[in-house]
Amino acid sequence: MLLRLITWPYVRKHLLRCALTTAGIVLGVAVFVGMHTANQSVLFAFNRTVDKIAGTTQLQVTAGETGFPEEVLERVQAHPGVGVAAPVIEATVQTGLKGEGNLLVLGVDMTGDRNLRDYELEKADEAIIDDPLVFLAQPDSVIVSEKFCQRNGLKLNDHLTMRTMEGPKQFTIRGVMQGDGLAAAYGGNLAIMDIYAAQMVFGRGRTFDRIDLSVAEGQQVGQVRKTLQAALGPGLQVDPPNSRGQQFEAMAKIYSVSANISSLFALFIGLFLIYNTFSIAVTQRRSEIGILRALGATQGQVKRLFLLESGIAGLLGSLVGLGFGLLIARGMARYISDFMGEVYGVAQRAEEISADPRLLATALFLGVATSLIAGWIPARNAAAVDPVKALQKGRVQVITEGENRMRLWSALSCLALAVVSIFFSQQPLFLYSGYLLSVLAALLLTPALCSWLASLLRPVMKFLRPVEGALAADSILQSPRRTSGTVAALSLSVALVIGLGGVSKASYETILNWADAALNPDLFVSSSQGITQRSFRFPSALGEEIRAVEGIDEIQAVRTARIVHEGTPVMLVAAEVHRLAKRVKMQVLEGDPKTMYQSVERGQGVVISDNFALLRNVHQGDTLHIMTPSGQLDMPVLGVVVDYSDQQGTILMDRRVFVKYWKDDTINVFRVYLKRGYTQQAVRQELLRRFGERTRFFVLTNGEIRAFILKITDQWFGLTYVQIFVAVLVAILGIVNTLTVSIADRKRELGVLQAVGGLRSQVRHTIWMEALAIGTLGLLIGYALGAVNLYYILEVTRRDIAGMRLNYRYPFEIALTLIPVMLGAALLSGAGPAEAAVRGSLVEALEYE
Repeated sequence: MLLRLITWPYVRKHLLRCALTTAGIVLGVAVFVGMHTANQSVLFAFNRTVDKIAGTTQLQVTAGETGFPEEVLERVQAHPGVGVAAPVIEATVQTGLKGEGNLLVLGVDMTGDRNLRDYELEKADEAIIDDPLVFLAQPDSVIVSEKFCQRNGLKLNDHLTMRTMEGPKQFTIRGVMQGDGLAAAYGGNLAIMDIYAAQMVFGRGRTFDRIDLSVAEGQQVGQVRKTLQAALGPGLQVDPPNSRGQQFEAMAKIYSVSANISSLFALFIGLFLIYNTFSIAVTQRRSEIGILRALGATQGQVKRLFLLESGIAGLLGSLVGLGFGLLIARGMARYISDFMGEVYGVAQRAEEISADPRLLATALFLGVATSLIAGWIPARNAAAVDPVKALQKGRVQVITEGENRMRLWSALSCLALAVVSIFFSQQPLFLYSGYLLSVLAALLLTPALCSWLASLLRPVMKFLRPVEGALAADSILQSPRRTSGTVAALSLSVALVIGLGGVSKASYETILNWADAALNPDLFVSSSQGITQRSFRFPSALGEEIRAVEGIDEIQAVRTARIVHEGTPVMLVAAEVHRLAKRVKMQVLEGDPKTMYQSVERGQGVVISDNFALLRNVHQGDTLHIMTPSGQLDMPVLGVVVDYSDQQGTILMDRRVFVKYWKDDTINVFRVYLKRGYTQQAVRQELLRRFGERTRFFVLTNGEIRAFILKITDQWFGLTYVQIFVAVLVAILGIVNTLTVSIADRKRELGVLQAVGGLRSQVRHTIWMEALAIGTLGLLIGYALGAVNLYYILEVTRRDIAGMRLNYRYPFEIALTLIPVMLGAALLSGAGPAEAAVRGSLVEALEYE
């Protein structure tokens, strides 16, 4: 009944204001759902692609990206528990077709692969359907999906050109797949070719990427997996196909941690916006509350009324937030897919949004719970209103001395616990607890800080505008509760921007310093357009031909591949260490730089990157157990260096050790140093002239590699710009609400001002100055909180995200940029309330006593 009689008329009268009330929860829930759903959608798309490609495959034999010799296939087929075993090569290539991007190519043995995968050929040469051996006899044959053909106007027997290790080569479409099975993998950008042709096309030599198999009839998958693993040894992994999704998830973990931090701040921001707007509702309906209390309504009834209102607002805001979150997720999923493709060379498209019902239910619960928590204090205050004072027109906005003292002691307690947590911060629980406690302490201190800072701003405001400035400052000083909620939300947004901006700045400096030391060759010769793509490989003999080109002083052959180490994909770098050590002077954190490289060259150990050591707590003297196709390789850690070649860490070993244990002498990249007097462009053109037509051959300059690295860094920290947008949105929502209640609370004051001759422009200036003052308070407190936030985000980045030791660099440039942005948003927010103040009824304002 109270909802119908009290709440609904208020909502109808202040519909826009009520919409702004729910906007805080909409914002928090949307960020939470958007970031987590985007992450899950990319993972879901990858798993779905794996499932579609797997077909009826029950187990897969793999060795990371390195592959393994062909002989392994015979050992697998000879196992009594194996029914069908088919080798596979998987790679991504650029199609060259407009708008198509990468094409996922599977090299398969058609004689056995059809027992594992249904190709659902809609159109094909009859010979392929009747006899797969014909397909083998035509190494230029490919099978593509119907979707791919429709998008590009292709049909059966048309030609598709790809740049192979044998130069540009035309392939003939011999079959077209249809259906939602294999043909739908990777959005239809899928091609099938003969595996032995794929070995030549991709420069794989006599190796396979993996073996797909199904167990013999009557055999248990788990038992076959166990016995086959024992037969093959630890260097090869025997896992179900979905294990690849777990490895992909490990690579995407960095987004999960970032999403959690941003979501936490977004929900905090939403909490304070809800708190502030419900405080507005209590202030504006003080007379109605007084009437209810005078007519016999109990304190419990009044409290339940406002809690119910906040719960309904939270539910509506959460439902709208779910919708906006899913829209945000669509754009972010593409962003994450592109980033994963750039950094990890992973071929994946997230064309659909995968909304986990459990995630949506969690977001709904968090939204409603946050709204109820935010509405609890206003509801309690509404219930505690004295009926006599409530029926008086005017404002009752003071914070009692006892309440202020309680806040202060609570804040000091949180600060003390946060400081204590720093001493035990090696444990994640203490680190994150200290993080949360420090933020909570700052929020508890916000009302007192607002009053103190406003008193400092008052002389400045009065100097700028003697009447308007004094009135604006006094309005903030006399109504700390009304102002502190908005300032808290603003400061949280600014603190998040400062934290992410500081990490971004420190990362740029650290990565550029590393690039100067590690990426110092003049040219890089790669088999792919991007250095993260490892689908194609050069034969090692090509190195001598490149070395013979005039103007080249030295080349370094490097083989990179991602291997699985203790369940996580990490980068293995096999290089000519004696050449590398002479040219590259990376910062050594552990070990003796004079001797460790010599020992690595002799095959006596490995050097690991700093982020590998930090993320796995490994140090000099520890032993790494590296799984190779030839068995387990135990290598002591001889040193730790600063190296950011991979976000999950790198292991550097001598190339001769790699060739010995992986039986693979192919190359990914040649690092090229030039003689004095020769330019990069001249030698580059000569290299392309000699090798560009006979093989896949890309020559990248040092500047292009550095630009690529900076581009990846920009993509990673693109979230900073999103947070600036969120901060501006928070500023507008919060300040509009605060000024709205300020005008309602000061009707008589503003009416008297106009009655004694005050101009409308003076009233406008008063509101505008109050808006600027609120924005200034949010900036100042946000800058201080941002300094603390930056410290913790740097720690989280070092331990849980990227294992990077980043120097503390306060982002003064971003802080200065926020001044015009936030103050401009404050002025924009004050425009509407200012007009409402000057156009209100003067008679009604003077009645407000």
